[in-house]
Amino acid sequence: MQYIQYHPQIIEEFKMNEAKSLFQSIDGSIITKFEDKESFKEVILLYNHKKKDLVQQQILFGLNSILNEDKYILLCKCYYEIRYTKLKQNEGFYIVILYNSLGKEYLIITNSNQFVKIETIIKRQCLSQHFLNKYHIIEQKRYLPFVQNYQNQELYCVLQIDKKQIITELDKEQFYNSIIIMNYFSEQTKIVKIYEENSLYYLFIKCMKLQSLESLILDDFEFREAPLVSIFYLTLQILQKYQNLGIYHGNINLKSIFINMQGTYLQILILFPKYLSNNNKGIQIDLLNLGQLLYQITFYEKKDKIKQFVDQKLITQQKQLYQNMNTENKQFKFLFRISQLDLLNQLLAQNITIENALKHQWFVTVKQNLKTEFMKEKKQCLNLRTIVESNNELSMTISMDKRIQSKEFAEYEIEDEFPVKCSILNPFQMNPSKQKHDNCVPKSKSFSSFDLTFENKEKFFTNNEKIFTNNQSFFIQ
Repeated sequence: MQYIQYHPQIIEEFKMNEAKSLFQSIDGSIITKFEDKESFKEVILLYNHKKKDLVQQQILFGLNSILNEDKYILLCKCYYEIRYTKLKQNEGFYIVILYNSLGKEYLIITNSNQFVKIETIIKRQCLSQHFLNKYHIIEQKRYLPFVQNYQNQELYCVLQIDKKQIITELDKEQFYNSIIIMNYFSEQTKIVKIYEENSLYYLFIKCMKLQSLESLILDDFEFREAPLVSIFYLTLQILQKYQNLGIYHGNINLKSIFINMQGTYLQILILFPKYLSNNNKGIQIDLLNLGQLLYQITFYEKKDKIKQFVDQKLITQQKQLYQNMNTENKQFKFLFRISQLDLLNQLLAQNITIENALKHQWFVTVKQNLKTEFMKEKKQCLNLRTIVESNNELSMTISMDKRIQSKEFAEYEIEDEFPVKCSILNPFQMNPSKQKHDNCVPKSKSFSSFDLTFENKEKFFTNNEKIFTNNQSFFIQ
């Protein structure tokens, strides 16, 4: 190999900078629960700390890690340095150094094509530095902030994590697990770069207009029943994926669920998971938190603060009003029907599974209503065509920002097995006047800062997950 004539110098340099190996046992790691379809294997040279020599090894790159047999290195824990050594034969080799306060690891790569693949992974998944020299932050009134590269003008969404929130070993485990989980679950939540600067971590994701449910509510956003049902149904589907992997999210709340306001279809992202292995929490904590979230939206009153505790008396009272008087609710604009209250009660009582929740009568009823409305509107469109309408245009979609901000939501054709599958089949009837459209856009009242724990001590009461029955109240995390 090309490195051979430099072999003694390389070994001596590594010996002079000797440190502990970064490889650790994979037992108990969250990555054992996942199967990364994008992972790949490469045969490279590793510095063996025991033998004090270079050893050829087959390494697996994937799941934010490099794996060597039954040991692995979590890349988001490591900084990196890349060197290139030029030889007389106009060929060279690359040295990749992974390091942190615990140790160092040396990778030697002699093939340029091989190096390009590995370099992409290293630069995306390891910790980078000098963020402020390369990027500037663009604050968004309603949405997650953007960062833009000074040189190529590339834009990303950025999640800012306060390092003061990551102190204990459990805090660190939660932080690293959150990166692995978000990377695994979807392209939209995949972390494309990690920077560490002063007191913050900056996690880059794909550039989207992401608005949290909390921000939407405080903007006096008018939820109609169909999109509200869709949001909860899609959230349950995501939690079902967590359950199938044997993990949980651990941080379901108004601040961690986001709507992609630019998406062609209704798309939600659940960010900032707080998973810990080897504890007694499970998917039931997510269902409880989802019930608390449903309560906050259901009983939100205009110009009112978001409720931070559950009042079981209020749920019972509203249920009795529906049963006895059979009149339309006028006090709570996001309370649509009695089946909504039934699902709320079951989630709060933790006596419903995800599978049964997905089949709940609230979803089934809305599905049937949407089907009826869709068929009626489709028939009307076929009977009365305009200049811009045609059968083909029934499948057209428009951007999510217009869809969410419009007073009228698109209706969905719902497949039988999915009560609220959000395949939009007809475009919105938008106001022709741009001024009118702009006027209907809600103005933001506030925008929350985001950290790893989301525990604003002035608003949120923690360490109180017990549900009190018999018409008592309990606090919402």
